[in-house]
Amino acid sequence: MLAIALTAAIAMGISVGFPLVTVTAEGHRLQATIGEAVAIANVRGFPLVTLVLFVTLIAAPAIELGLLLWVLVPLCLHTRPPGFAPVMRILHVLRPWRMVEVFLLGVGVAIVKLGHLATVEPGWGVFGIAVLTLALASLAVFDRGALWRRAERST
Repeated sequence: MLAIALTAAIAMGISVGFPLVTVTAEGHRLQATIGEAVAIANVRGFPLVTLVLFVTLIAAPAIELGLLLWVLVPLCLHTRPPGFAPVMRILHVLRPWRMVEVFLLGVGVAIVKLGHLATVEPGWGVFGIAVLTLALASLAVFDRGALWRRAERST
C-alpha cells in the first residue's frame, strides 16, 4: 500500500502542477492546470463550482493521501502511528468526497468533443490524473482491516 500511496502522491503533484490539455484554435493556444481551472471558475462567478472542484479534485485526495502516508510509513517501520483510530475514521469519511475518476472521465469526453473544433493535445496533467485514478482505485480494494491488525501488533 505504501508504494501505491507514494505513486498516487507523485501523480497528484503532476496532475495539479502540469497542464491538463493544450487547445489550439485559430492561432490561439490555451493551457490550463487544475488549479487554474478552479481559479477561472471563481473569477467567472461560480463559487459553488469552485468549491466543489477544489474539494473533490485537490483537498479530499490530498488529505486522504497525506493521512494514508501518516498511517503507512510508521506501520512499515513497525510502530503504531499517532492518532491511528481517528485517522482511520477520517479516511473512511473522506473516500466518497474525492471525485478524481469522474473528472478524468469528463476530461476524456471534453478532449474528444473539442477535437472536432480545435487541435487538442493531452498534457502531463491528464497523465497524472489517470495514474492517480488507478492508484486510488488500487488503494480502495486493500483490506483496511489489515492495517488495524498491523497497528495492534505494532509497539
